[in-house]
Amino acid sequence: MNESIFQYNDAMKNFMHRYKFVGDYQLRMVFQKEIRKKIRKDLLVVPIPVSAETQVNRGFNQVIGLLGNTEYVDALMVKEKRKVRQSELNRQQRIHNKQVFTINPKHASQIIDQRILLVDDIYTTGTTIRHAAEVLRNNGAKQVLGLTLCR
Repeated sequence: MNESIFQYNDAMKNFMHRYKFVGDYQLRMVFQKEIRKKIRKDLLVVPIPVSAETQVNRGFNQVIGLLGNTEYVDALMVKEKRKVRQSELNRQQRIHNKQVFTINPKHASQIIDQRILLVDDIYTTGTTIRHAAEVLRNNGAKQVLGLTLCR
């Protein structure tokens, strides 16, 4: 189950482009309050990771930027490098593009019997949230919910 706060429209598309791809990191603060309002205290907050290559190229994880001072578990999951970014694929290609997440062994015990809230920026097809949730459930999570800024 995923909840999206806003609709992905032209204004949001422009925001995401400036934030993620132009690197206007100050834009992270625009939606932090809205995201914090949606985060329940009884859930372990886990941001969707970016690949190491994306982290180096962009200089930040856009989801962590959106979380602001919200408490979350950093580096719980690792995302393997992809040949092509999701944003470069059409809907059908995104649905079939298996994303590979693994659990960081240092944090594996934090998952057991936890209720987890996966947080991401954009929900397009649900592929990212579904794959990450599956990995968390397969590693002992009791429940996994999703929260995205927009859909």
